[in-house]
Amino acid sequence: MKSKRILEVEKYVQDNETVSIEELTEEFNVSINTIRRDINELVKRNSVKKVYGGVKSTNTQETQAIDYSERNIENYEHKKSIGYLASQYIKANDVIYIDTGTTTIHILDNIDENLPFTIITNSLDVINKATKFNNASLFIIGEKYKARTRSFTGVKSQSIVDKFNIKKAFMAATGVNINNGLTNAEIEENFIKQAVIKQSEEKYVLVDHSKINKSTLLTYTELADIDYLITDKKPNKEFLEYCQNHDVTIKTP
Repeated sequence: MKSKRILEVEKYVQDNETVSIEELTEEFNVSINTIRRDINELVKRNSVKKVYGGVKSTNTQETQAIDYSERNIENYEHKKSIGYLASQYIKANDVIYIDTGTTTIHILDNIDENLPFTIITNSLDVINKATKFNNASLFIIGEKYKARTRSFTGVKSQSIVDKFNIKKAFMAATGVNINNGLTNAEIEENFIKQAVIKQSEEKYVLVDHSKINKSTLLTYTELADIDYLITDKKPNKEFLEYCQNHDVTIKTP
């Protein structure tokens, strides 16, 4: 049990980058002394390092999501145009899900402030933008805020999503390719994405051209399972043929 807990502590620190001692004691329901012994063991393995009041991951692998502020700068104008294209599919009384991401945040910039519709999201930026709408209902999922991705996550969120009947889901991805489908690098967000896809009637994926034919750590759905891929440039011939054969509509400016 001790060995298993230490591995779980290691994973928790890697997923959250920096955590306090108090947070770890609450998360694993053990004493401060026990957590300190676990941390000392992980320090010996060089998988974490001690910082003031807590510990920090030493994991520098590219499997973790790049910080939101860095991703937000990349291909900014392309992402805005993709957001505009996606917004054209939102109609009165739709129940929509808007995923967290640096492309999906632009969807709400292009919608009439008086449109009656329902927004479901785990994105802090989408929540902030949703407040300007006069006739929109807003539902927020996630119990824990993650600053690196500016999103809310949590195990209970998956069961909450299962209750929604979503008309249109507007999803983000850090990679899209034929073999691995739609991928991302965050385990907790991956659970939510899987649940949203399952509950959605129409599935839209918003990615700029740099994500096409790329793959990251976790798959949350197959490429053939989506309805629309909205991007800024047409993909290569093989990718286009796959989408055509699997009824995936590609939209570009």
